[in-house]
Amino acid sequence: MPLTKSCFVIEPTGRPDSVIVHIGNALDFLNVNDFNTVCLERVETGTRHFILDFSATGVLGSKGVEAISSLYSTVAPLNGQVVLASVLPPVEEVLSRAQADEAFRPFPTVRAARDARFTGSGATRRARAHHSL
Repeated sequence: MPLTKSCFVIEPTGRPDSVIVHIGNALDFLNVNDFNTVCLERVETGTRHFILDFSATGVLGSKGVEAISSLYSTVAPLNGQVVLASVLPPVEEVLSRAQADEAFRPFPTVRAARDARFTGSGATRRARAHHSL
């Protein structure tokens, strides 16, 4: 059963170290603190792999991009990863302008991200660029 916290819905993937975070309408300065809290709580309980579902997201602000990069910086040393899924064109544009599109190259669907995560094919994204954000 998905857990709703603030405007984010956390859905288990069937693996104890992985979750899907459904972002909702926006990830920006208005809710970025909630996003950080939700994700860090999960890291503290053992989650290392995050699939961020942007299928309903039309707004990604610069603070949202920073929060995604920060989450990556937190889980990468723990052999974790952050992947994006179902990214809509307005969000793709923000990622491109922030030069984060290479670091967080999205999967077309949540299912594709989940399947890649579990099989290891294509789940690891180039994350070098996130350090320059």
